[in-house]
Amino acid sequence: MPNLFWRTTSGKTINLAETPFKTEDEFERYVYEVGDILSEIFILSRQVKTPSRKDIPDIIGVDEENNVVIIELKNHAVNEDIIPQVLRYAIWAETNPDSIRALWLEAKDVPDDMSINWDNLTVRIVIMAPVIPASVLRLVNKINYQVDLLEVQRFTSADGHEFILVNKREPEVSPAQRITKGRPEYNKDFYKKHHNNQSVETFFKVIDRIDQLLVEYGWPLEKKFNKGYVGYKHGFFNVFGLTWVGSKSFALFFKVPSEVAEEFSKRGWQPLRYEKEWKQVLYKIESEDFPIEKLKPLFEAAYKHVVG
Repeated sequence: MPNLFWRTTSGKTINLAETPFKTEDEFERYVYEVGDILSEIFILSRQVKTPSRKDIPDIIGVDEENNVVIIELKNHAVNEDIIPQVLRYAIWAETNPDSIRALWLEAKDVPDDMSINWDNLTVRIVIMAPVIPASVLRLVNKINYQVDLLEVQRFTSADGHEFILVNKREPEVSPAQRITKGRPEYNKDFYKKHHNNQSVETFFKVIDRIDQLLVEYGWPLEKKFNKGYVGYKHGFFNVFGLTWVGSKSFALFFKVPSEVAEEFSKRGWQPLRYEKEWKQVLYKIESEDFPIEKLKPLFEAAYKHVVG
C-alpha cells in the first residue's frame, strides 16, 4: 500500500497513508458530493435505472461541450470487462434521449446557456477506479466515444485531513496504429465551418498570445481543442482557455472561485459573466489586440487555484 509524504512550509513531514473507500457506494457518494473532483461536469442524477435491471449507470451528467456524460465508478482495479458495460450505458443514453431529457428537466440549477441536441445526442464516458491497467487503455482506442480514464486514490493523515489523488490515464499509441474513433479533428478548418472566418483567425491569434504567456511563465499545461473551446489543462482539469459564445464572438475563461472573480471586477475589469456551474469567469475578446497582459493576475490566480 503506497504512502505519500507531505512536507509543510515549516519543514514538518506528514505521513499520508492510502485509505481506500470501504465500498463502491461510499466511493460513488464521495464523488457525487465532492463536486470539485468532477468540476468539468454538471451532474444530473445518480443510480439511474434503465429498462434492463442489470444496467444502472452510476452517475449521469452533462459537460461544457453539451455532451451527456456516463460516469462509471469501480472501487477496485478494473479490467477489460468494464468496456462492454459502459458501452451498453452509452448506447442506451444515445438511443433513449427522452430518458436523458427527463433527468435534465428534473435537475436543479441546470446551466442556462446549455442546449442539448436531443435529436443527435453525443455521449462521453468517464471511468473512475483506483487502478486502470494498460489493457483497458488499449481497448479504449477502439471505442467510437470520447472516454476519460481517471485513477482516484484517497490518502489521509493522522489528524484526519484527506487528500485525493486524481490521475488521468492517457493511452500511448504508436504512429503505426490507427485509432478508430469517429470524432472530428477540432482545428481551424473545423471552427470555420461553424463560426465567422475572420473571428476564427482572431481566435487563433489570441491562442498564440496565450501560448507565449505559457512560455513566459514556464507552465506545463496541455492545450486541447474541443468542439466549442480550447482549454489549457492540468491533467483532467481546465485552468483557463478560450470559448465560443456566439458565431462571431468568443471569450477568455478562467477557472477561479466567485470571490476571486469579484475581486478582479472591483479593479475595473468587468467580465462578461460568471458561470457558477462551471466555476469560471468569462471576459469577452473584442479584437486580437485585447490587452491580455492586464489579465495576467487572473491567469496566475487560475493556475494557482487549479495547480496549486
